[in-house]
Amino acid sequence: MSMNTQRITISMPDYLYTQLLATVPAGQISKFVSTATEDKIVSQKLTKRVDPIEHFLSLGGTLKANPKQIRNAINKGRL
Repeated sequence: MSMNTQRITISMPDYLYTQLLATVPAGQISKFVSTATEDKIVSQKLTKRVDPIEHFLSLGGTLKANPKQIRNAINKGRL
């Protein structure tokens, strides 16, 4: 898991929260919810075909490389 985290507040039905507390050890709820969320996202991505170009464009400002670095990296992979 990444060391970068984002604190959030979520709401869930009382019965679900009660089951969560009964199932997950103290101090492990964030990890459990993060893992469950990641599993669900990966599962949905596997069942849904994603256009690689659309995915790349959706990354927007999260890329650390500039366009020139990206172009150079692409060119290195070509013969």
